[in-house]
Amino acid sequence: MRVIAVVTIRPMGTPARILLAEDQASVAAPVVSRLTEAGHEVRWVREMRELRRQMVEFSPDLLLLDTTLDTDGLEYFQAVRFAPEHPPAGVIILTPPGDRRTKERAQQLGAAAVVTKPVDGDNLVAVVGDLLSMI
Repeated sequence: MRVIAVVTIRPMGTPARILLAEDQASVAAPVVSRLTEAGHEVRWVREMRELRRQMVEFSPDLLLLDTTLDTDGLEYFQAVRFAPEHPPAGVIILTPPGDRRTKERAQQLGAAAVVTKPVDGDNLVAVVGDLLSMI
C-alpha cells in the first residue's frame, strides 16, 4: 500500500481565515483591526459556545485562543488539538501578563505560539505570517 500526502502551500501574503476567541473587547478590537489591516478575514467570538460553532462553520486556518473565556481555554485546546476541526496553522494561546504557568502548560500541550496580553500588533502579524507560511 502506498500513501501519498497532499500538501497545500499557501503563497506568501495570501489572506487567511482567523478566528479570535477573546472575551474582552479591549483586547479583541485592536487584534481584529491589525489582522484585518494585514489582509486576513477575522471573526471574533466571546464565548465557548460561539467558538465551538465557528470552528465548524468558519473552518479557520488559525485560532487565537484566550485562556480565560467563560471556561478554561486550555481545556478546549487540549480537547481539539487532535480533532478534525483543529486549524491547519495551529492555535495561538493568549495569556495574561506574568502568567508563566499557563504559558508553560500551553507549550506542553503543543500550542503553535503563546502571546502575552496586551498583544503587540506587529509581533502578532509576524507570528501569524510565520505560522501561515507552514500550511
